[in-house]
Amino acid sequence: MLGLLHQKGHICNVRNPAFAGGARGDGRTDDTAAILAAIEAAHGFPSGGIVEFPYGVYATSAPLVSAGNDIWFVGPHGPKATMGGAGNSNDSSATIKPLSTWANGSASQPAAILIDAVAAGKHLSRGGIVNIGVDGGNLPPSTLMHGIATYGHVGAWTLHDFIVASIANTSSVGVNQIADSSGARPQGNSITRGLVQSTMGGGVILSAGDATIEHLHTQGTGGNGISINGRGGDTRLSHCRGDLARMNGFHIDVPCGQYLGMVQLSNCSTQRNGDNGIQISNSAGGQVSVVYCTGCVFQGDGTSGSPGSGIRLSGPVGAVFTGCGVHVNSGIPADGSGTWPTYAITTAADSVGPPVFVDIHGGFYNAATAFANRVSAPLTSVVDALEYHGGQWSPGHTPARITAL
Repeated sequence: MLGLLHQKGHICNVRNPAFAGGARGDGRTDDTAAILAAIEAAHGFPSGGIVEFPYGVYATSAPLVSAGNDIWFVGPHGPKATMGGAGNSNDSSATIKPLSTWANGSASQPAAILIDAVAAGKHLSRGGIVNIGVDGGNLPPSTLMHGIATYGHVGAWTLHDFIVASIANTSSVGVNQIADSSGARPQGNSITRGLVQSTMGGGVILSAGDATIEHLHTQGTGGNGISINGRGGDTRLSHCRGDLARMNGFHIDVPCGQYLGMVQLSNCSTQRNGDNGIQISNSAGGQVSVVYCTGCVFQGDGTSGSPGSGIRLSGPVGAVFTGCGVHVNSGIPADGSGTWPTYAITTAADSVGPPVFVDIHGGFYNAATAFANRVSAPLTSVVDALEYHGGQWSPGHTPARITAL
């Protein structure tokens, strides 16, 4: 990817003295003016440009706003650990680290890096952020600042090999897709190989239709780890993790008809989230919203206690689980950090309506009581999986009830 980008030319290196004296990247000098000058220069190329960040820690005092088509923020090429809580800055990366005096100023949204279609006055297409991190460790808890945000209709946009970490404000989100006043949101974007860690307002909020998400890991977030909501239908997640969130590892609430309405997870996992591993909701009511999970594992979730579970179906939703599992959801963790819930799967109306259907094929569900007598949906088509509860192995099976929707 980086080789193809650099073949484009139009490279604006933020350390070039032509840009407000050039950024220092020493973690202390305010580099905001130099970086914004480089962004403005990249906007001046008809076919777009690259804003290049060499190794360093770039201190900023205001949002870095891009409002042009085909604008790329590119850090140094090289190995970057983006899974497993590897930290957020080192001498082999480019990291944006806002100063304690950081302020939103005239920018339309509070974010360390903001892709702003509203400021552009048009839909933005293409471009992205590659090999760059954001470290909010200097900010006081009172400062609202998302790590990376898009605002309005930003399409065919890429976020790749990135880390966002250490933002203490409880309303701040690591990666946030924000609708404009007309409701326009991103569409057709991709997020790959990212770590979002210790962002106290939540990890990642995805509201873009037709999105592809791969190898995204959230850890220790204050809200949900990965949220898919609103117009986030036809979103596909693969090999993603949501761990140690105060709420849910994954939270999905996509009304039917929003870009087909369906969400697909494959080979994803959770670990020790406060509420549930995954909560699938339909808070708006109306027609069924369908989520497909294949080969996903939800482990030790519900650490904050009842009614948490590995999987929670909430409101009029439909869900299909194929070869999935819930593990170690009973008893007290060895480190004494809390309790795990009784049930692997729970269903709830949550003041809107009961789940519409659940379809479970294969898998292993381990809890004090797995899903015996707890899967309550009028169109339970198949429950055919192995349960382990009460020290006994048993096949969980509910005869098929085929009813047309």
